[in-house]
Amino acid sequence: MGLLDAILGRKKTVASWSGLEDFVDARAAFLVNRSMYEYSRARAGILAEKLFREQSFKDAIEEGRWRAFPLSLSNVLELVDGHLRGAAVGQEPALLDALVAVGRNVLSRYPCPAGVDPDWWREQGDGVETSLRRAALAEPKAPQDICKATFDEIFALVPIHPDLMKLDRDVVLNHMRGMMVNMAAEASTLLDRRALASSLPASQALP
Repeated sequence: MGLLDAILGRKKTVASWSGLEDFVDARAAFLVNRSMYEYSRARAGILAEKLFREQSFKDAIEEGRWRAFPLSLSNVLELVDGHLRGAAVGQEPALLDALVAVGRNVLSRYPCPAGVDPDWWREQGDGVETSLRRAALAEPKAPQDICKATFDEIFALVPIHPDLMKLDRDVVLNHMRGMMVNMAAEASTLLDRRALASSLPASQALP
């Protein structure tokens, strides 16, 4: 990003698959952080500073963050698939394979979380692929509906007693839905659909 772009707060257009990996990685992390860290801080209120200093809480939310990350990654990839699909007509299998590769590459950027099996990231990559391929069988969902399938699993990973959280579910879900709508608008602005579609492997195009 150039100096003028940085001064003006402009974001660079994403026209490469490596750039798309960065885009997807950052947005998946954003969803996790807002859904877990920001919610926990808001729920704890004036006790938040004390809570976030407790080692048991820090360990629990760190574990939850990594377990939630593949779920958020699936949400972002499904959104990107819906955004790019119209530009890749006739190349849908290649597009799907490329997005699966993006998901696996993003997961491979990070060391395996402490205390889990070394194959855990690979297994999560398989789950992301299954979710994405299932979503590709249907028409793209509205952005605000994409996160519904994974929300309860993500919300359950927040290390706060369920009795304190049960009245917050719909509020937090609606907040996440709003984030997905904003992310879709960002994708429309930043993702160069034509450039990304044109760089798909032609050999995998449908006849």
